[in-house]
Amino acid sequence: MSLRIGVVGASYAAATHLPAYAGLAADGVAEVVAVATSRRETADAAARRFGVPTAHVGFEALCADPDVDLVDVVTRPSRHRAMAEAALAAGKHVLVEAPLAATAADGAALEVAAAKADRSGVVDMQSRFWPGLAELHRLVHDGYLGRVQNVVATAFYPTFTQPAAVASSGWCADATTGASTLRVHGLHTTDLIRWVFGELTGVRGVTATRAETWPGPTGPIPATSADSAAYTALIAAGPGAGAVCSLHTSWVARFGSGWRLAAYGSDGVLVASADGHTGHFPVRLDGARTSDPGLQTLVTPDPALPATYPFAQLIRTLAAQLTAGAPAGGDVPTFADGLAALRIAAAVES
Repeated sequence: MSLRIGVVGASYAAATHLPAYAGLAADGVAEVVAVATSRRETADAAARRFGVPTAHVGFEALCADPDVDLVDVVTRPSRHRAMAEAALAAGKHVLVEAPLAATAADGAALEVAAAKADRSGVVDMQSRFWPGLAELHRLVHDGYLGRVQNVVATAFYPTFTQPAAVASSGWCADATTGASTLRVHGLHTTDLIRWVFGELTGVRGVTATRAETWPGPTGPIPATSADSAAYTALIAAGPGAGAVCSLHTSWVARFGSGWRLAAYGSDGVLVASADGHTGHFPVRLDGARTSDPGLQTLVTPDPALPATYPFAQLIRTLAAQLTAGAPAGGDVPTFADGLAALRIAAAVES
């Protein structure tokens, strides 16, 4: 039995979620049975392009569709709460594009709504499913590092120095949408630190808006969202308990160096790296233990894997859980994980 999915939104989804679902349908894992946008012409166009049998106008109609098991909300964060609450009220499981919501308060409301509805709430923090990061998680939990001492992550992306990216995701310039470098791209790294090493405490940080305009397709557009952020914290529990960690991130870093996470322990070091945002770029893993002469390559990215690979793996895992009658969990990031990441961002931005 495949998981029947309804997708709300056909902009970002058309480049990411919908193509991935096409491959999963061929494997009998999941199938998109409905799509919804705010206008008839765009809903019909998306349905035709991806072979979706039903096109709805408005998320309310899709949420009420009896053929839908799970609603995938692929819209900007400021719209997530209303859409996800409607889906949960209709008895659907929900997958929300990261971040979970525009604010931690909205995220908390969604966690409560999912529990009340007894439905699974999942956040698309798909980076966990790259082979290099899955191996990082396994090694840390198996004690490869010994006592973890320090974890440092950097994420410098040129995303919004590029007119094409601004054209497709220009809403990220507007702080009122719930966007910032830490809440969107940086949120994936926060989630990875929590997932691999443990919960964070004592979060302290700073943010800034260093690029006051972005290069839009017809000229500069004003930017009010925080485009640069850094924080430090202690890992409170888990395999990294007691370690000091930090994250420094920006999505307006011209010629940005990409993503890197280094973890240092009493018995070794692990270094994960990617050329760009880990949601879409494959991750390399290097490591060394005390007796090694230097860093050894542990996982080399497979060039045959598409950028949608980690999202597809997330859906495979989620579909197996839900079709077996089990709640989402394990390596699948839930609303609780999404809320934790939002609370860390709020602590930094306050």
